[in-house]
Amino acid sequence: MEKMKKRNFFNYVLLFFLLLVIACFGLGQKALAQEVGIKVSPVRIEELVDPGQILNLEVKVSNESDVEKIFYVYLRDFKAEGESGRPELISPGSEKGYYLASWIDITREGLEFAPREEKTVPFTVNVPAGIGPGGYFSAILFGTEPPRVQLDSEDKGAGMSIGQQTASLVLLQVKGEVDEQAKVREFNTDKDFYNTPFKVNFLVRIENNGNVHIKPRGTITIVNMFNKEVGLVRVNESGGNILPKSIRHFSNISWEGKNYFGRYTATLGLTYGTSVQNKGQGMSSLLSVKSFWIIPWRIIIPLFLGIIFIASVLMLLLKLYKNKAIRKAMAQAGLGHVSYVKKYEGPSPAWHIGLILLVILVVLFLAIIAVYFFFFA
Repeated sequence: MEKMKKRNFFNYVLLFFLLLVIACFGLGQKALAQEVGIKVSPVRIEELVDPGQILNLEVKVSNESDVEKIFYVYLRDFKAEGESGRPELISPGSEKGYYLASWIDITREGLEFAPREEKTVPFTVNVPAGIGPGGYFSAILFGTEPPRVQLDSEDKGAGMSIGQQTASLVLLQVKGEVDEQAKVREFNTDKDFYNTPFKVNFLVRIENNGNVHIKPRGTITIVNMFNKEVGLVRVNESGGNILPKSIRHFSNISWEGKNYFGRYTATLGLTYGTSVQNKGQGMSSLLSVKSFWIIPWRIIIPLFLGIIFIASVLMLLLKLYKNKAIRKAMAQAGLGHVSYVKKYEGPSPAWHIGLILLVILVVLFLAIIAVYFFFFA
């Protein structure tokens, strides 16, 4: 009886802790749901402007949570972060380059948002009259934490506290004699030989040596040994930019299939640039070529093994038939009692055994190779 009471007490304690964990998890999920965050659109603003032009633009900002929030505006310059294409936000004026945060006028007041409310936030870009041609970049951020420095400082709130934040990138191209230069730094595949089914992953790295951002778009065309097109893959279909003096790596470019064999050639063809009507240099092209092989080892090796086995069996049967025919002819000629001279009597039993062992070893070796390519390659 005493044991039963202890067991029941233990069960009640276990149930209590289980309910407590479920309750805490539920509260955590509710709190997480309330902290969905901020949504800004468009995420990228691109304009072609004249020196001295004043742009009146706007972004839409929405509170994605179920609680009231106050959003604060921050201005940042940005540059390329590595080769990923992601922007690296920097304080306005902290680096020399093609930046425009100081050109932007936007509200510096905290913006109050009701749950799920969306507002349109206007802003103005004042392009300096004496600015040179090229690309200029900035980011408008909205965060849930107020700045840690005064809003009328030079960086207009660059000291952002930790909190939810999201940005709209502003990319302007000032008309004029811009320098548009790009080249293919690398066009490659992740392998030179592929089994079947296959997935060819292409590596495309483009370098922008000009003074304006570019947006190269194009295709990779794949042809077989007979110069017949068998595949077409689009590159940078989403319109990602490459900032001046930077390299961008375009990923998630692949071609896959099943029933292919032989040597294939992939040709990268991209176009970029600003049209002459917009005071650019006109459209330019980038080309690069890469070859690779597709070899269906899982089909070829078993077929090769089968051919070797059949050929070996036929050779043995042919030798046996030949020896039998010679013995029969000699018996009919009354020479059955004459012993063979070794080099004329055909394969000896020992030679037969050696040949069979050799065939077995070759077949075994090829079988091991076949297993490796089938299961591990």
